[in-house]
Amino acid sequence: METAIHRQVKETQMAIRIWDSAPMISLAMVTLLVLTSCNRQTADTTSNAAPEAARPATEPAAAPPNMPPPNPWLAESVYPTSHFNPAATDSVLIAGPVGSRNLTAADVATVPTLITSNPTMKRVGGEVIAFASGAVGVQKIRVTGDAFEAVGGLLPYPGFEKSAAMATPTALDAALTQLDAAYRAKDETKILDALKGLGAAGLNMESGINGVYNLFDRDGNHYCVYGGTHVLKTTDGNLVGDPPRIVKTADVAKGLPADVAKSVTRIIGLNMTYDGFLAAAAPGALIILDRDLNVKASVTFNGEAVDNSIVIDENNGIYVVTEKHMNKVIWNGTTLSTDEKDGAWSSAYDSMPGEKALAMGAISRGSGTTPTLMGFGSDPDKLIVIADAAETGSNAVAFWRDAIPAGFQQKPGTQSNRIADQIRIDISQMTIEPSPNVLGYGVAFLNSTYPKPLPAGPGNAFTGGITRPAPIGIQKFNWNPDKDAFEKAWINHEVDNTDIMVPVVSAATGLLYAAHKDKGVYQYVGLDWTTGEIKSRWVFPDDSRRWNALGGITTVMENGDLMIGGVFTVKRLKIGGGATTPR
Repeated sequence: METAIHRQVKETQMAIRIWDSAPMISLAMVTLLVLTSCNRQTADTTSNAAPEAARPATEPAAAPPNMPPPNPWLAESVYPTSHFNPAATDSVLIAGPVGSRNLTAADVATVPTLITSNPTMKRVGGEVIAFASGAVGVQKIRVTGDAFEAVGGLLPYPGFEKSAAMATPTALDAALTQLDAAYRAKDETKILDALKGLGAAGLNMESGINGVYNLFDRDGNHYCVYGGTHVLKTTDGNLVGDPPRIVKTADVAKGLPADVAKSVTRIIGLNMTYDGFLAAAAPGALIILDRDLNVKASVTFNGEAVDNSIVIDENNGIYVVTEKHMNKVIWNGTTLSTDEKDGAWSSAYDSMPGEKALAMGAISRGSGTTPTLMGFGSDPDKLIVIADAAETGSNAVAFWRDAIPAGFQQKPGTQSNRIADQIRIDISQMTIEPSPNVLGYGVAFLNSTYPKPLPAGPGNAFTGGITRPAPIGIQKFNWNPDKDAFEKAWINHEVDNTDIMVPVVSAATGLLYAAHKDKGVYQYVGLDWTTGEIKSRWVFPDDSRRWNALGGITTVMENGDLMIGGVFTVKRLKIGGGATTPR
């Protein structure tokens, strides 16, 4: 039990935020591998039918949970940046869809792209515009109301013009047809060969991680990472009918001191500070750029790898997880500081050697998750949450974001007094890649351990649940501020996570929306945030691999529709607007 002094100290503490991956996963790294393999299986239309009825989710609390404060330098929209906000909560207050049904072709709008993780959005007058930055370029999409229309053609990244010319709808359809046939034959060799065929559409090891992390600033300019160390700034002039055009591109490595540049071989994540600067994460460094793409500051981490994105709080505390440490770095508008006197800190966490993790099928060294902030506004505890890389199995780990509460004692088995608590994630045997979902003091983690993995890459996503076992399960914990401890809430042992798609939580409906497959056929499901029970289910129109969501982030549109990325297409599921009768 805590003392009154303990509680008083905690209630006077400040709030903070941060962001990763992908990929949330290191999302950037999942996408990086699309040239290695994939698979699938024959549809069973009866077994994949929607349930007879869908009960509404548990009634959400009358008062919505505190959310991260809006960043005034980001575009006004539900989804101005990857992971929704600089805190990377992957949660929203607006209502997502409810009900269940088998979808028809008319229920799913698509725009062809080679691979897109997570389009971001902005408002232009009464219109809403998305930019989908993918493997070889940027595609503008009008998403106003229930629209989903490409505006102009694909804008290639500089130097990727040849690859972009290969990524035609015809080439993508040809690769998809080959993959669908291999899935229906349940032939793993053919599945992997079909994935290699994506090279004919312009996909390769260099292009696979392009565009994963991206954002819109408040002036409507779009920023994304491509070509290893390049950042691209584009605009459409905030004219709805105009295609995007390049404003500037910069090779960030060339603007760094020589001793820093040698370790920056690619940029992993991108975020926006609360005073309007870009923060970029690279394998061994954190870099600050202005919005004209000039390098302003950088800091390194003693040679430790950074394989995830970053998150930022409203006081410009920047949270970076390396392969061995969770770090808070302070940006003061001019310089970056790792000095404790400025409020910075660093804490070790449990981590296996990177080489061992990669050999076991991980795609990150150390923690695989982009960190996520928990606790905002009047919430008594302000935390930063990751999944660690302990050799005995991954743990959910919460660190105190600001001052460690007076009287708090280091907990047995933890690496430092900075760790507020850690608890075993029962569903995963090794590093978790998708960024956790946080809403209020609840946090959910997806199992991303492939039981019989192929070399890291899309082969796992397309063979999992078909010719190889899938990573199954989602687990939620609740933080108890009275006990300074995580408590187990629920485990769902049904959801197939082969796509490593980050879900989204809607506070208004009390549902977590997650990608799923049943007997190889793609679905989206809504899990009750309180109980973990599947309350809603949307089955895609057929058994095609077109509906994959590989390495993406689920987005709730303003009318309750869902937008998802993946290989071949960006998709809009027209399922918003309230409950419907299953058919």
